[in-house]
Amino acid sequence: MLPQTGLHFGVRDGTRFAPPPPILGAGGLPNLPSLSVLIPARNEESVIAACVESLLTQAYPGRLEILVLDDRSEDATGRIVSEIVARDARVKLLAGGELLTGWKGKPNAMRQLAASATGEVLLLTDADCVFYPGALAGAVRHREVTGADVLSLMPYLQCGSFWEHVVIPLQYMLVFATLPVRNVYASPNPAFAAANGAFILLPARTYAELGGHEPVKAEMAEDMRFAQNVKRQGRRLVYGDGSTTYGVRMYTGLRDVWDGFSKNVFSAMGNSVVVVAVWSLFLLLTQVFPFGFVAASFATGDRTVAGFFLPAAHVAVAVGIRLALTFRFRQAAWAVPTHPVGWLVVIAIAWNSTYLALSGKGHAWKGRTYKQGSVK
Repeated sequence: MLPQTGLHFGVRDGTRFAPPPPILGAGGLPNLPSLSVLIPARNEESVIAACVESLLTQAYPGRLEILVLDDRSEDATGRIVSEIVARDARVKLLAGGELLTGWKGKPNAMRQLAASATGEVLLLTDADCVFYPGALAGAVRHREVTGADVLSLMPYLQCGSFWEHVVIPLQYMLVFATLPVRNVYASPNPAFAAANGAFILLPARTYAELGGHEPVKAEMAEDMRFAQNVKRQGRRLVYGDGSTTYGVRMYTGLRDVWDGFSKNVFSAMGNSVVVVAVWSLFLLLTQVFPFGFVAASFATGDRTVAGFFLPAAHVAVAVGIRLALTFRFRQAAWAVPTHPVGWLVVIAIAWNSTYLALSGKGHAWKGRTYKQGSVK
């Protein structure tokens, strides 16, 4: 069962999002804590305006500040944000400092943003996110209601090109079909920790007590490590469905998908070759090979239990889960038959990420190349 977050604020119709009804009617919400939204931005000229504007249209009943760190962009990111700053004092543009030794780009940017934030509550997000009406007020209130020290939400994943539809929606399957989401908040075990770096909401005091991004400064998949640190320190972490709270188009096209996921998959797997190997084998056995067995049985006429019926049953389960998640998260149904192809691409990306780490080439992103630390 999918986790219930109570954050269903938007209604999707095609590619447009209709405004939802007011949460408690106009002016109906009590005053909420002051909120600082932290946005690291490096070479984000194509998306930064939409992100900031979606935040400015929020009806947030409390003081709101939007901090954007221009992390030494080589495009028009800074100029675009400066134009917004000139007409709305809630937005502040920070100039990014040096990338500290031993730090990866996003943790280093978040460190600087948090140091300048004045809100009682922090929302750590990304420059390519678009927030739907009611998102901020609803999320802040939901964190309070659930008693979460840290709240993280999975976005609506927007897809444009063919390969985006084939690969990106598989994230829903990884999270909601393989991760015991209930254990993220019910179990103190860090093994059941998950977070999405595009939406991490927590009090400023909690962020400081956790050590900020210092404990995860060297991680490419800093959100997963941040979530594990939350658990290790005995804090309550809640992770759920935020697909009607905000949306993001992570990557555009196959090249972007390949490079984008290659930068952090190996880190997300604990920098462990063994974990990558076991994970890849599991996906091949459960999400790829059964489809091949069924195809072969049609070609050969094999209708034995082992050659056809067992693989066919496995395919039915995999496709059934994929269909359920496709309709639940409003993804393209035509992409469901590409299911095994998508997983083959994912496995290839995982091994490319591993190769970049082991070879010493490092993971390149946004004009920077990050070398791998320890490898297991």
